[in-house]
Amino acid sequence: MTPNQILKNNFGFNDFRPGQEEIIEAILNDRNVLAVMPTGAGKSICYQIPAILNESFSIVISPLISLMQDQVYSINKEKEHAAFINSTLDYSESRKVLGKIEKNKISLLYLSPEKLNNREFTSIIKELKPHYIFVDEAHCISEWGHNFRPSYRNIKNFAESIGVKRISAFTATATPDVREDIIKQLEFKDPKVFVYGFERENLSINVLQTKNKKEKVLNILKENNAPTIIYTSTRKNSELLDEYLKANKINSQYYHAGLSTELRKLIQDDFIKNNIDVIVATNAFGMGIDKSDIGTVIHYNIPGSIENLYQEFGRAGRNGNEANAYLFFSNRDKFTQEFLIKINFPNAEQIKDAYDAILDFHRISVNSMAEKPLELSDDLLKLLSSKSISSNLLHSIIHTLEENKYMKFSNGYIHTSKFSFLVNKEKLKGYIKDLKNKELQEFILILLQYYGSVPFSQEVKVNYDELKSLFTRNKNFIDEQLDQLSTIGIIDYNKPNLYQKVVMLQERVPRSKLRLNLEKIESMADHSFEKLDALIEYCFTDECRFKYILNYFGESAVNYKCNKCDNCTNSGLTKVPAEEYISELIIRTFNEFKGALSLNRVIGILKGKSKSHVAKSISTYESCAHYDDQSIADALQKLIAKKVIKEIGGNLYIDPIEELIDSEEKIIGDKFYETNLELFNKLREERNTASKKFSQSPEIICPDNILRKIAHTKPKSPSEMMAIEGINQRMFNKIGVEFLEIIKEHKFHSKSAGNSTELPQHIHQTYELAMKGYSLNEISRFQKLPESIVSIQLETIISYYPDLNYNHLIPKPTMNEIKQVILEIGDNLKDIKEKLGTRVSYAEIRIVKALLSTFQS
Repeated sequence: MTPNQILKNNFGFNDFRPGQEEIIEAILNDRNVLAVMPTGAGKSICYQIPAILNESFSIVISPLISLMQDQVYSINKEKEHAAFINSTLDYSESRKVLGKIEKNKISLLYLSPEKLNNREFTSIIKELKPHYIFVDEAHCISEWGHNFRPSYRNIKNFAESIGVKRISAFTATATPDVREDIIKQLEFKDPKVFVYGFERENLSINVLQTKNKKEKVLNILKENNAPTIIYTSTRKNSELLDEYLKANKINSQYYHAGLSTELRKLIQDDFIKNNIDVIVATNAFGMGIDKSDIGTVIHYNIPGSIENLYQEFGRAGRNGNEANAYLFFSNRDKFTQEFLIKINFPNAEQIKDAYDAILDFHRISVNSMAEKPLELSDDLLKLLSSKSISSNLLHSIIHTLEENKYMKFSNGYIHTSKFSFLVNKEKLKGYIKDLKNKELQEFILILLQYYGSVPFSQEVKVNYDELKSLFTRNKNFIDEQLDQLSTIGIIDYNKPNLYQKVVMLQERVPRSKLRLNLEKIESMADHSFEKLDALIEYCFTDECRFKYILNYFGESAVNYKCNKCDNCTNSGLTKVPAEEYISELIIRTFNEFKGALSLNRVIGILKGKSKSHVAKSISTYESCAHYDDQSIADALQKLIAKKVIKEIGGNLYIDPIEELIDSEEKIIGDKFYETNLELFNKLREERNTASKKFSQSPEIICPDNILRKIAHTKPKSPSEMMAIEGINQRMFNKIGVEFLEIIKEHKFHSKSAGNSTELPQHIHQTYELAMKGYSLNEISRFQKLPESIVSIQLETIISYYPDLNYNHLIPKPTMNEIKQVILEIGDNLKDIKEKLGTRVSYAEIRIVKALLSTFQS
């Protein structure tokens, strides 16, 4: 038969999808193939057809039991072509599969990578002479991939030991560096590399930024009446969002790894059968889900990489119908992903703490070694938690200890009871002959009758259903008998356990002698941060989003436009404002650094080029690695133009007190002083409320110099407000309507009060005395008011008239001293006073703080 005939007869398709025929031809020509095709593009057919065409059988290595079971079930619908061997099968069931291969009844054998370690199994496979080895989810072999599995590194040795050189690898998500690593690890010679199918013509992808995520999700669900998956970054988020959707009459259900296996299976089945419309899930949901009619995928929080994003939103529209994918972006989500990266890469002290804690808990002394796996019980996990070692971090620590040959996880949980004989046949015969417990004697004889000689050479699964019928007794009786045989040393009996276990790989060494390869950990962490940076860049890109994805995965897309994403259609959806994002980070950088910075230094910090310890300690370090220098410089120049940042003598400040002190600016009057000042303060209060609402600095929402223009011009309509220099559409969308309402209300109250322009006498007098050049002390004495009261009045005056000359209020040496302390320890009033002591007053500190604050706006 030809590949086309098998395609039609076995799979029901008339034509191959793009790339499939070329890949199959290369495999049939005995080439090493690496095929990168997204989920749903039909990569499994590329290895199933060559396997069916061949007279011998072929091996498919797959990391997920559920995935291999689904594929075997799917391909065997018409005729049995495939089978699997994994931990769900006992010895006799595995033997039946191998028997079918011997009789040429099976073309494809699916194996989990852990099976490749078994020497006896490898010998059996070698005798059966497989023709091809196909590696599914091949990115798992690469440490640079998003789901590294150490057991995948055994594939090359396994292939060599059974004498198979015809190896092909398949993956849905592999960037160029991961592809290179796959080729290197499998030692491909002159491989054929195919990258196909990352374009999805029926999928519209969008990036949104909103503070009202739940409401936006609800709107999307009401507009898109189709099965939907919503991905969240945490279990808590999935539960809270599900609760909100249910309250709004959405047929939803949350799903995460914290649910029992049975409940997860039930929820998954209900979703597939359309009994549930919306799944709100962590990334634990989706692998192997055979549901083609998913119409919408929403990422409520950003994932950690483009690979994860693409794989997850790629589950939409597999039936060819129009589908939508939405990604919500927020800085908070970015910080969550950064945190998740950090907890996956431990430092040396954390590794040593965990190593000592595990071995101390199990009383393993130095130069000793545990014979059995060590259980990670609840009490032990609580002990580790007290040392700030979470379960996620512990997994990373154990994998690091495995890399360095100290300790590793045992081969997963034991889901079924298993046993093997610890004595040989002759000794067991003697034991049975002398045994006075007739019930136990009969139990051993029936075990031998049922299992034969197999338990003498390997573990066997306890088949309770069969044994109950043989003994005509219940499960508890069987467990009791097996426990008794284990206690007296006749069998090794392993029951299902609730906890993971670790195995020591060498004798315990003192903490000081642990030799750890930390360079590798740091390199892996850096790589994860680079992947996150690429995702952030995807959020900010102005080009076609699918073009960005195609380029990321190495598929040529020079002049490509999908004409469906939000960037191509200019659909009016809220996009991430890159300039605003960079500006926010620049302001945070200055606030944390508390001193002068040059343009190059700012760029060095934000792009992660600066190697100084001070730069690395700032939270914004490397946060703009995905932007070019010019984008940062442009954002900085706009902040200078807005007077958020001041440039003095080639240096940049967010608090240029020196310029303030030496200012020779002309004093300006304002006949509408009182009414403008009152309105200005009302606008500032509303601006501060918006600042909290949008989680942005007040200066980003609307700088003080623009507030002053608004207070002065008092616009009556959106068009009048938009005519004010410095106001843009984004600013108006956030706060413009509220400002217009405040101005309208302010005018009404001013008119009702007779439109008086007279300030309360004491504030007006303070203003006039300050404008005449009197000091704080002199104004206090003239008005017979405490300096503390005068300073509060001056704070208000300074906030409205920041451009006036206030260098006479406080002696220059005192002002410099206060400024220096604020730069060193921050702007907490009490802390500053304690640092300076009786040399300065609270009133003087308050005025300097007001001046510094004004020059940040």
